[in-house]
Amino acid sequence: MMGFTFRGKHSNEFTGLVVKTINNPLLPPKRVQKVNVMGRDGEYLFEDGYINKNLEFRCSLAKGTIYERRQVARDIASWLSASGDLVLDNENDKTYKVVKTVCDVSLVVEQAWDEFNITFETEPFQYGGLKTLSFDNPSTVVVNNQGTYDAETIIGVTGTGNVTIACGTQSFTLTGMTEKLNVDSKRMLVYTETNTNAVSKHTGNFIKLKPGNNTITVTGSVSNMTVKFNDTYI
Repeated sequence: MMGFTFRGKHSNEFTGLVVKTINNPLLPPKRVQKVNVMGRDGEYLFEDGYINKNLEFRCSLAKGTIYERRQVARDIASWLSASGDLVLDNENDKTYKVVKTVCDVSLVVEQAWDEFNITFETEPFQYGGLKTLSFDNPSTVVVNNQGTYDAETIIGVTGTGNVTIACGTQSFTLTGMTEKLNVDSKRMLVYTETNTNAVSKHTGNFIKLKPGNNTITVTGSVSNMTVKFNDTYI
């Protein structure tokens, strides 16, 4: 039987809840901008990454009286009322990040069961478990993203003075370092271990890991570097 785990709780923990079908698009929709130019036929299309996608679940409640099913429906609505991590049974090594949930449970007194839809709006990608790699006195290291899409990183650098981190065509420099700094590519933030903003010390890119092996080079006085990321799948 199909099912899923959301916010750490599995769908089979709700009495009578059956997941009948799951509509999960293989690819997330692309962000497309259409531009019309006077004097020219047709439109120009500009693509810029991906937008959130929807996973649609057709479900039913098939056990209990209308009163009992109504109570289960309330419990389900409460469960779905927040964002969180979503894991499907048929791909339990990957996680979706849910940003919004819509559930249209509607109970009909005359029926012995109730059917309803659950729609999860998720970030465009799936993620493997968090990986944290640590390198002492690094100069050149290789980091592998086993996914199929660029992975966001948090790179922690412990060093002094000016330090440059490079990965392929991407690089950044941290100037006047006196303590560990963390460079977060997803949030485009730089901060200390006490969460003090240190973006003024950063110039350059926020590094993402391409699928496969990524060679990272370190220039400057660095005693330790950590790389945190999730394998990312499109």
